Amino acid sequence: MPPHTSPPGSALAATLPPPTDLACGFSETDYGTIMHKGQNELPSLPIPPLDQTLARYIESVRPLTTDQEYERTVKAAQDFKNSEQGQSLDQRLRARALDCEQRGTSWLAEWWDDWAYFAHRDSSTFFVNYYFGFQDDPRVPTQTARAALLVSLALEFRQLIATCTLTPDMARNAPFCMNMYRYLFNYSRIAGTATDTAVGFPTETNNHICVVRNGKFYIFETLHLPSKPSSVLSPREIMIQLERIKKMADDDKSVAPPIGILSTGQRDQAAQDRATLFQAHTSNKAHMAKIETSMFVLCLDASSPSTSEEFSRACWHGDGSSRWFDKCFQLIVFANGRAGMNGEHSKMDATPTSRLCRYLIDEAQARPLPDFRNLNAEDLYEIASALDKPQPLNFVTSPALDRAITNAFTYFKATVDAHEMVPTEFKGYGKGLIKSFKMSPDAYVQMALQLAYYRKHGELVATYESAATRKYRHGRTETARSCSIESKAFCEAMDDPDVGLKARAAACRAAVGRHAQYTAWAVDGQAVDRHLLGLRLIRSPDEEVPELFKDPIYSRTSRWRLSTSQISDDCFIAYGWGEVVPDGFGCAYMVKESELYFCITSLHLGSRDLGQYIVDALADMRFTFEEVRKIEKAEAAQAAIVAAAAEALSHAERASQMARASRGELADALVNGNLQAISAPDGHLGDSGSRLFVRSPSPGRPLQPVPRTSLFFQKHDPVLRTALARSAMAMAQEKYWSGIDDIAFDLLPPGSPKPIHAVVGGSLSSEVVASSAASTSSSSSGAKATDKAPPTGRPRSDSGSQLRNFMAILMGEDGMLSRLRSRHGSSNLSAKPTTPPSSP
Repeated sequence: MPPHTSPPGSALAATLPPPTDLACGFSETDYGTIMHKGQNELPSLPIPPLDQTLARYIESVRPLTTDQEYERTVKAAQDFKNSEQGQSLDQRLRARALDCEQRGTSWLAEWWDDWAYFAHRDSSTFFVNYYFGFQDDPRVPTQTARAALLVSLALEFRQLIATCTLTPDMARNAPFCMNMYRYLFNYSRIAGTATDTAVGFPTETNNHICVVRNGKFYIFETLHLPSKPSSVLSPREIMIQLERIKKMADDDKSVAPPIGILSTGQRDQAAQDRATLFQAHTSNKAHMAKIETSMFVLCLDASSPSTSEEFSRACWHGDGSSRWFDKCFQLIVFANGRAGMNGEHSKMDATPTSRLCRYLIDEAQARPLPDFRNLNAEDLYEIASALDKPQPLNFVTSPALDRAITNAFTYFKATVDAHEMVPTEFKGYGKGLIKSFKMSPDAYVQMALQLAYYRKHGELVATYESAATRKYRHGRTETARSCSIESKAFCEAMDDPDVGLKARAAACRAAVGRHAQYTAWAVDGQAVDRHLLGLRLIRSPDEEVPELFKDPIYSRTSRWRLSTSQISDDCFIAYGWGEVVPDGFGCAYMVKESELYFCITSLHLGSRDLGQYIVDALADMRFTFEEVRKIEKAEAAQAAIVAAAAEALSHAERASQMARASRGELADALVNGNLQAISAPDGHLGDSGSRLFVRSPSPGRPLQPVPRTSLFFQKHDPVLRTALARSAMAMAQEKYWSGIDDIAFDLLPPGSPKPIHAVVGGSLSSEVVASSAASTSSSSSGAKATDKAPPTGRPRSDSGSQLRNFMAILMGEDGMLSRLRSRHGSSNLSAKPTTPPSSP
């Protein structure tokens, strides 16, 4: 999801802290581990050339401006480029980038968290956090069984990070930056006045989990021995602890302050409520420290969401009190066994948490569900007695805290009611069909979103798509601007009845190609938004704001009224977040093989209508491309018919010309008396209807040399090889089975009678035997004839050695000829054995 838009004035830069020496992620000794392979070789986030950034910025605002507005923006960009201030800001930004590179970080990293998240003052529950809904487990586990298995696997994943044995994320054999995994466990956001902060806690000394049910918080240790990481609780032991917590929470009828609701308010109010909580009782601060230092929060909800909207809302905000939204992430397991996750966004994008969730879901499917009900009482008691009972966090209230909680519930309920969330599942097709259209699935879906918004509102707006820049050190995201000149032309073409299907398809391809190109620029750090942000933030508070950033077009085209992002994974069945501006939409989507998923949220601006427009746009785009495909096939068939007709006509014309030429030559021959008449079968001379006349022979051509039949020519001359193969096969079979040693495959001299070689039904025909005998007697004159004629028609053996020998003879291998000669005691090929040779 995108960061929240802040005004482009100087106040923002003034509130940001100066650059500090932040931790660069991992020590140098870590770079030799599996997880950090190639991390020290990652390049720094680049700063594009100023000319390039301004040119791409001007192009990106064109579809969102009038001609007059566009001219004013072009002038502002040119003035900034040529001004002394513009050049100075760019030079200072590059100097900062060089300094950050030497310190092993990114020029943007130390600004990004504050500008994009911590300085944002709206509720992080609704406008920053995101959620995933997990696939259902087909085994239909109980709530505590599934929760215990997921917790156990989360501990395994945490250990992979702690030991640096997690394989790095890769893209085309190049590693991604793994810095964000530092904040996946034992991290918490802290509400503050004017800006929030983030705190991470040592993993070695904080191995407890926070569990919340019915608005009550509990913790339990996950290690038998705190100093021994290998003594982690088994899934069955974790399940026992969760069953204990569930019973404790359900049996506790006392009125405890539901402090979880305090994390849902606006950030300034959340900071005040935090102070109120600590003032209510001294123990509250220690209890809050237990939540914030925990590995993560597990929510055991008493609800059982069934519909897509119920499930999505339960994962997004729930009841507000059984959550702590400032924690790094929360695993949520419902009473019906369904599960999901809610993630805090400020220090992590969705890619690390999505990998964690994929690990949990995939591994859970491959492992047995924990259960303790098959144990006898003694064994169960022995296991349970070895576990410390979960510890409740008994917060103490006060009148001021009660008022804060009441106000927080009021704000929470009003914000929930103000939102319209519509999960939309499109079953028509997925990326499989889109790829068959030869287009990028993501860019294709982005154009469907553009078309849907255009049809609903009659205009296009600035559209954000998140593009990961993790190929660079400490990279996070860049903006892929989906609205372009090409996308506007596509939307107009789709709703113009005078534009044909082929023109619409061409406009869509151009828009998809343009977005794919811009996304590639963003991934490479060559887009416009981060560079322009850096130029704004590097400015000193006492410097004048450049006209480029005072231009209303800059604010309008950086205000994301349509904010989109994709996470495509079959292990998720729900995904979403809230809108980032009050008059905008949040649109999370997943592109799967045969279906598409969208979740549209807004402040009742028509999320359901936009979802239907998206479905209609996707259907229209499919119809367009499939109809164009049919048209192209029909045109290709028609072109083939026309070409065939033209070729036939050409042949007919050539035949007519040849006929006319032949008649002319015939007339000349008749005049000159140089004609031969050939009688027809019935004794009549051919007439004009069926001529049997032929021209007198042309002057004789010089004699062609006799074709060479060596093994080389047999193998490499395709025409000769085909002709020889037919003749040689029959002759070789005849000579092999009749015991004749002469297996040279030379053609007979010109003028010799040609024997007919034909194998009929697996035996040689009588013509073959006769011609073979005549040929043999003539070629072996002077040799003693045998008393008994060699057998004919002998069936060929099916043994493997005989087949190999036969093929060797057939291919004229010299080694086989030598063995046959030596077998008969003579190298004279013309000498015939007195008896047929035995099978080789």
